[in-house]
Amino acid sequence: MRPHPPDPPPADQATGVGLTPTLSWSAVAETDEYTVEIATDAGFGNLVYTATVTTTSHPVGASLSEATTYFWRVTAANGCGASAASVPFSFTTVVPPTYYGVQLSADEAQTVVPSETITYTVSITNTGDVTDTFDLAVGGNTWTTTLSVPTIELAAAEMGNFEVVVAVPAGAWAGEEDVATVTAVSQADNAASDAVVLTSTAEAVYGFDWSAEAIAREGEAGESITYTIRLTNTGNTTNTYAIALAGTHGQQRLSLASLPLAPGHAADVAVVVVIDSEAVYPATDAVTVDIASEGDGTVSAELVLITAVAEPSLPPQMAIYLPLVIRP
Repeated sequence: MRPHPPDPPPADQATGVGLTPTLSWSAVAETDEYTVEIATDAGFGNLVYTATVTTTSHPVGASLSEATTYFWRVTAANGCGASAASVPFSFTTVVPPTYYGVQLSADEAQTVVPSETITYTVSITNTGDVTDTFDLAVGGNTWTTTLSVPTIELAAAEMGNFEVVVAVPAGAWAGEEDVATVTAVSQADNAASDAVVLTSTAEAVYGFDWSAEAIAREGEAGESITYTIRLTNTGNTTNTYAIALAGTHGQQRLSLASLPLAPGHAADVAVVVVIDSEAVYPATDAVTVDIASEGDGTVSAELVLITAVAEPSLPPQMAIYLPLVIRP
């Protein structure tokens, strides 16, 4: 005698079922064994699991797929043969919770001279398991900082890039820093966020200007002529300037051979030229003044001071008076 088809619980069309469910059914008299079948279609053309057991319940021995509808049935059998299969029941496995995540990475800290810009490339990765859109923002900065895009959409595990541009102000001192924090926040879950810190630094700029009331003067032989040269530090860092002289005749001396100046500050340097005591008009002496930045030797200037022997003055003209004789 063949057994009757079993009645398989749990309830038909159950949802949220685990990936290794335990299936059970009603006992059938005079049954030696049961065959359990699981398929992804109601016609059982695509079987994914089969087991033969002697009990009326069975823990599925393979992990099923998430968020999938399965159909299952049981057939009873004994020595006389197998019964018809039970009416198929279906269940849908659990839908896993959606995970949202994001990761940022950026270039190393950068430096640039004032009035220039720094462009950082920031990489963003969607570490979640669904497509997501991320809001981008920047904060904590003092210098003008802009994002290339306000939002970015990425598929799960996809990586993208965006740019952050930092403008270093013209008046930034050497070594001055600005810190900007760039954040990305999931529009689906604001708890999913990440941030990177971008540190920008102003480079040192070396420069100077010079001025003088006169670079050409004249005097008598043996006379000392003084030239006053004003140096101004136009850079953004304290710098020392080396000053040297070279001449062709006579004697020269400097009030300072080395001049330290804070940025924006100025000071005077005196150059004294002594005209050779034996020099005669129209002799001249050219003194070259070399000025160089010690912070950057390529920043330098050369000026030439021309000192001439003054034209000698003529003695006053003498008048000769002769007597006037009138003859009768």
